[in-house]
Amino acid sequence: MHVAGCYIDIALVIDCSGSIRKANEEGEDNWEYVIDFAVDLVTSINVGVDQTHVAAVSFGKQLKRYCVFL
Repeated sequence: MHVAGCYIDIALVIDCSGSIRKANEEGEDNWEYVIDFAVDLVTSINVGVDQTHVAAVSFGKQLKRYCVFL
């Protein structure tokens, strides 16, 4: 759904700790699901200076900042 002139700030806080990185029942790494979700979300919206802003950080053993509200 697109509402003209309606933009938001989205902050993705991504858990990459051992509980996410461990294999699930099907033997796949849950990390792939997390990244796929983030990519699908960001590519489905209009991101830009005068549009929706996105920031992303991950945490596990350390905090890692990827971008600050593009």
